[in-house]
Amino acid sequence: MRRLAAAAALCLIASQARASVLWRGDFESNDLLQWSSVDGLTSRLTVVSSPVRQGSRALRVELRSGDFASNGNRNELVRQVPETEGMDRYYAWSTLFDASYPIENKWQVFTQWHHSGCCGSPPLEFDVNGQTLSLDRNPPSNSGTVELWSTLLVRGVWHDFVMHVIWSSNPDLGFIELWYDGQKVIEGKAVQTLFPGQVNYLKQGLYRDSSISAVGVVYHDGMTMGTTLADVAPQLVPPPPPPPPPPDAGTPDAGTPDAGTPDAGTPDAGTPDAGPPGEAPDGGVTPGPPAEPGSPVARSGVGFPGQGCSSAGPVGGLLIAAFVLLRPRRRRG
Repeated sequence: MRRLAAAAALCLIASQARASVLWRGDFESNDLLQWSSVDGLTSRLTVVSSPVRQGSRALRVELRSGDFASNGNRNELVRQVPETEGMDRYYAWSTLFDASYPIENKWQVFTQWHHSGCCGSPPLEFDVNGQTLSLDRNPPSNSGTVELWSTLLVRGVWHDFVMHVIWSSNPDLGFIELWYDGQKVIEGKAVQTLFPGQVNYLKQGLYRDSSISAVGVVYHDGMTMGTTLADVAPQLVPPPPPPPPPPDAGTPDAGTPDAGTPDAGTPDAGTPDAGPPGEAPDGGVTPGPPAEPGSPVARSGVGFPGQGCSSAGPVGGLLIAAFVLLRPRRRRG
């Protein structure tokens, strides 16, 4: 059992060793160079030291009416590395919507995986609409946005996102899991995550309906991509179950008598059998009558029933001496 537990521990260590962070876009470099390019105004995308969720730097995104790029009102960072068919990826980051963030019942995208095609809504996007924050998908036909998960938008605090995606254009092979603020909110869902014949790439910042006039400010921090949950959010990995305790080899079974301890109900092998009623005990010696109360107790009963040599007194001693003196002696030849 101990060997099995040790082997399991080694396997866990080996799997953690094989895991690796593939990329970070967490702004700890104090610039935008971890990302491939800017889609919008660089002056609206600034690295700040406060507020931050992790490390010492975060990204502040400001979007104003009239900030126009790629046919839309947007200021976004782009990672131009494709997510292709069959890739299994984990992403983790944190987002804070400023306390002044406008409440508008119109779409506003703050993180998206855009398809490589030129037009239309992306396969996966995180949105704000009114006071609702959601993860949505869009089918290739652009027939309408499908909500996968949603919650109430809370401004002025950091929110943590962790998403596990298997990228596939096959609806049976694509897969999504989602954790929000430390809680798993999508257990595991089969869903199409790529458009057929296309790839995805990551964009983060703010992109919204161009009819919104109020200034929007949002912060992003800690974007990390890896191949396991431990890469991007080790705090969410459940601990392994403890191994069962090994049996104590030195403790005898409670129901088995100790082999060295005679059974309480078994007569002692050194005690003569009392025999059937009326028979004398083994050994040929017939016990005398019990001593009267107050009588001396014999130390040896051989030849002197009822008393011992030490209780004969002075007369008995003289008789024994006379017998010895009068006994005939053998002549020496």
